[in-house]
Amino acid sequence: MENAFHGDFFPRFWPETAGSARNRQWQQSNCALKRLLNHHRPLLEKAVATAETIRRGIDELIHAMEALRRRTCRFCPEPCCITNTVWFDFRDLLAMHLLDELIPFRQAAAESGEPCPFLGHHGCRLPWRMRPWMCLKYICPAQRALMKKDGRPDPAGLGDQIIKIEDQRFQMETEVIARIRRGRTSPSSFSPAWRQ
Repeated sequence: MENAFHGDFFPRFWPETAGSARNRQWQQSNCALKRLLNHHRPLLEKAVATAETIRRGIDELIHAMEALRRRTCRFCPEPCCITNTVWFDFRDLLAMHLLDELIPFRQAAAESGEPCPFLGHHGCRLPWRMRPWMCLKYICPAQRALMKKDGRPDPAGLGDQIIKIEDQRFQMETEVIARIRRGRTSPSSFSPAWRQ
């Protein structure tokens, strides 16, 4: 069944794996979110435009962040992918759904003390654009020290770019919630029997 998101009725997951009951619950939640957004799609043009701006901002960050990670991560004694619990937040999912992107087949959050399920032998197995925002924006102490040592405490204005994207993520979420709230309470959203 085609919908307003240019694709199938259900989100596309990456990689396509059914997995555990926890993964199925994650996938069902994403299906419900996509249906909600599809239903209100005509009202969400501004949110979609903001999501596109966020993606362009992330694309601009990737080069600088990857350069830092190449110089630090493989030598790290306490990799954040192992020591921290990370997850996809609501804003991550909103952007992915609004842009009709692939959705990870499961939540990134692992049990405390377990490594991120997307951690592979050579780092994160997720494509850059699909990673949780909390991972994309994180600059660890070793990376900060390296930037300071290089005489560039904030190369390419990373801090400013991150703050700008944070603000845009908030704006996107606020816009979606406001539009859906308005769409649910407008008289045109009720059945004809209600208006009689």
